[in-house]
Amino acid sequence: CEPFPTYPRTYDMLHANGLLSYLTSEGCSMMDLLLEMDRILRPEGWVVLSDKLGPIEKARMLVTQIRWEARVIDLQNGSDQLLLICQKPFVRK
Repeated sequence: CEPFPTYPRTYDMLHANGLLSYLTSEGCSMMDLLLEMDRILRPEGWVVLSDKLGPIEKARMLVTQIRWEARVIDLQNGSDQLLLICQKPFVRK
């Protein structure tokens, strides 16, 4: 539930498996996590999240609020795991 110590780095891709479910169990805010990812991710960077249906759907709704492009992919391997693939847009001023 705390900021990542990243100075002076930014990232092109972030990947997490089960992080959204873990946050829910710890009582942390998913929106705070996504805003922190937005802070450390370069424009046109990617986020790949693997988790269960509930947390993925909630995260998909939140990332569209911060104007990321997002799509959900069903792995179709008999498990309840889904992938949420997001891209932070490049915004010109």
